[in-house]
Amino acid sequence: MALTARRRLAVAGLAIGLVAAACGGPAQPTVSPGSHPVGSGADAARPLAAGLAANLNNLTSYRFVASNGGSPGGGSYSIAGMVVNSPVPSVSIKQAGAQFIVIGGAAWTSIDGKSWMAIDPQAVGATDVLPGREYGSWFDAKASYFEVVGDETKNNVPCTHYRGNSALSSMYAGMAGGSNVAEFRADVWIAKDGNYPVSGVFGLSAPTSGDSGSGSWGFQFDITDVNAAANTLVQPANVVAYPT
Repeated sequence: MALTARRRLAVAGLAIGLVAAACGGPAQPTVSPGSHPVGSGADAARPLAAGLAANLNNLTSYRFVASNGGSPGGGSYSIAGMVVNSPVPSVSIKQAGAQFIVIGGAAWTSIDGKSWMAIDPQAVGATDVLPGREYGSWFDAKASYFEVVGDETKNNVPCTHYRGNSALSSMYAGMAGGSNVAEFRADVWIAKDGNYPVSGVFGLSAPTSGDSGSGSWGFQFDITDVNAAANTLVQPANVVAYPT
């Protein structure tokens, strides 16, 4: 296989079929004393809007972890990284067996985090696997099914907590074989200042039986260290030539 093709296949694998890496689960939320039951009172006037992931672009920087257990028929991956929106747009991504850094118009990849090789930044497709892109696929399409739980602090950010209603749960229970579903979760926390997604989980866990295709799948993410001074990316020091 030609070097260019082999390189692009390795990078493309980040988006479509990564071996899951270990990422810590989301931190437990701190519930404010004034939290309300789902859908009560004035909370009905605070529907979950679509398109909120675009507000992540208004942040100076943030760190993230995300995992996709694979929608039915899909692949799985688990990644962690950092996004710097200004002064120079930059992204770092780490998953099992590969790391990527993109700074402006330059990019590098590494297997061990020690030796790096320069690559075509267009081949990385970093924005395709950031939490904001996945958020739109999972949460925006079902935004009307979410109701307010209350005001909570998540990942040190004051948020509004939304949860999928019973109609949403019933919809996915049917897809996985009804009573075979062990658990369905649909929760998302939206920053009160900035209106961006801070944390979310959307998916179900069901036992696999026969050829039914039932099983665990879903998406979860956490945004942390928002606008932290330590969120900086620099060119790797040990850059070696790509093998020929």
